[in-house]
Parts: sequence; structure tokens; C-alpha cells
Amino acid sequence: MFRKTVQPKPSNDDAVITETAPCQKALRIRVKPAAIAPVRAEVFGEFQRQATLPGFRKGKAPVELVERQFAKSIHDETLHRVTKQTFEQVAKDHHLKPVGPFEVSAADFTDDNGLTLQATVEVEPSFALGTYKGISLTSQPVDVSAQDMEQALVKLQESMSQLEPVGEGETKERRVPARDDELAKDLGFKDLTTLQEHVRAKLLEQKRAAQQQVQEAALCDELLTRHAFNVPPRLVSRQTERLTRDFQVRLLLSGIAEEKLSAETAKFTEQLRTSAERQVKLGFICERIADAESVTVTQDEIVGRLWELSQRWKKDPAEVRKTLDTQHLWPSIISTIRQEKTMALLCSSARIDGSAGPPAAPAARQTAGSGISS
Repeated sequence: MFRKTVQPKPSNDDAVITETAPCQKALRIRVKPAAIAPVRAEVFGEFQRQATLPGFRKGKAPVELVERQFAKSIHDETLHRVTKQTFEQVAKDHHLKPVGPFEVSAADFTDDNGLTLQATVEVEPSFALGTYKGISLTSQPVDVSAQDMEQALVKLQESMSQLEPVGEGETKERRVPARDDELAKDLGFKDLTTLQEHVRAKLLEQKRAAQQQVQEAALCDELLTRHAFNVPPRLVSRQTERLTRDFQVRLLLSGIAEEKLSAETAKFTEQLRTSAERQVKLGFICERIADAESVTVTQDEIVGRLWELSQRWKKDPAEVRKTLDTQHLWPSIISTIRQEKTMALLCSSARIDGSAGPPAAPAARQTAGSGISS
């Protein structure tokens, strides 16, 4: 039977924490030599077991020789581990919720005096959760007009048009097929009536989805109005970078020349940053609401999202799973699903002014800041 040794954590009794900016903490921490000694002993033991020195079998070199040969490496690894454990313990003891790495500005480490660290870290914002249920939303009756149908059917006809020769010459002109049962059959439907029913249903679905997006955007606006707080600037910067990359990809796919990419992106810099800040704020609000409502993500929902992504990316689920594993994207996937469920809860509890009934599940996954969606 194996016994797991639990390494004592460095003592952080001398931690001094101050708020230097909204969502930013400055830390000055002293770790005493007595708390560092067990960590160093563990590191030294690992080096001794792995050391291969001339004249000695692996792991059999004298302690003094290992100490002399690997002094700097042992010192550096000890500093790394003590620093990591110290930050983790400080965050736990002082209820900090970092949203980024601890950035060390000074580290003074000696065997006699221990370790003194100075660092800064961005943390989650602190704000009171306001009322989030029963938000008033407007809704209008959704219908498909004759004009909507006509435009959709004309597009279908044009999509099936073909170039055909005119007379005996080489001139060709595009022939648009008649709107009849033959057109419907070419498109995979029984007859024209069935095709028209399908088109009407699709248009109705699109209109409902569009209205749902408008309602969800209004709900998010109201949540932001009811929760005013600052967000970590660097977190916003990272989200801005993600949105900018996505925007540039769309520009390239739309046909814009690569040499014009920077100039075109610059026109939307402020808009992209505003969107990034909005998404970050909504992410924090949704997380707080999800905690309050005990919103959880089931294994079946995770598997379902894996299947959705495999269909969207046109890849085997095993390949998609491998990608998510190697890029450590599972936390982002879970967070996205949780926020979607939270938004669905908010939509279902909203008060609807109009005659179209309550909103459906959110159509636009705009609250997730991970950039992963299906």
C-alpha cells in the first residue's frame, strides 16, 4: 500500500495585500526559511535520484557532489516551486480570485533569510448581484409575408439557373427554371406545395431566431445597466485580441487584400474593445447568476457539445476531442455551456410585452468570452 506524502505549504503569515487599481492587487510576501526547507529537500532529493555523474551510477552520487554540481538548478527549481505554492496559498487565504498570472516584480531569495516576493495580480471584480429575474422584454408577432415568400422563392430559382446556348452560335444565356413541381423535385421535395411549406417554415424559424437575438441583446443591456463595475483591463485586452483575430479572419474570407487588413481593422478598434469589455462584464454577471441559481453542466451536455463541434468542423469526434485536450479548451467549453444555460434561465423568467409569447432558448451565444461556440 502506498502512502502519499503531502508537502507542507510555505507559510504566508507575512503577506501584505493592497489594492492598486480596480481589480488589481499588489502583494508583498515573506516566506520564512523554515517553510522553504521541506520544499528544497524535496527538490534536492529529486536531483539526487536523477543525477548521473562520472564514476557513479545513477542516483548514487555523494550528496556533497550533487549539491556542488547542481546548486543553481536546485536553487532555481526551489524558488519556482515555493513561489507557485505561495501564490496559491495567498489566493486561498485571502479569498482572491485571479484572472491572470501573478506578475513578479521582485524576488529576494536566500537560504538564511527566506523569500521575499513583490507581485501584482488581476482579480475578479467585486460587485453586488442585482435583480436579474423578471426583466421586461418586448415581442412582436412573427409572420412570413407574401413578399418574404416571393423573394425566397426567386432566390431558389436563381440558384438553380443554368447557362444554355442561344441559337447556333456560342453565345449562352442564363436560364431560370420555372417555379413548378419539377423545380421542387430538383431541390429534393415532393412537389411545389411541399417546397413552399418548407420555405415558409425556414423563414419563420429565421425570423424567430432574429427576434430572439434582439431580445437577448436587450436582456444583456439591462443586466449591464443593473450591474455597474470595473473589469480587469488585461482581461479585456486579451478578449479584444481574440475578437480582433476573428474579425480579421472574416475580412480575409470576405475577399479583402491582406495588405489592407491593418488599415481596415483600425477603423473598428474602439468598437472591438467596447464589445470585448461588454462580453467580459456579461461573463462575470452570468457566472455570479449561475452560482446563485446552482447552474451546473452535465456530462451528457459536454458530450453533446463535442458532437455539435464535430459536425460544425466536419471532423471525427475523436479528433475534436484530441484538439480540445491538447489545447486545454474543456474549461472554456464547460463555461460556455453554463453561461448559455444561465441566459436561457434569464430569458424564460423575463416578462414579455407583446403577443408573440415567451422567448425561446438563446439563439446567439454572445455571453461566452471563450471564443468557442457551436
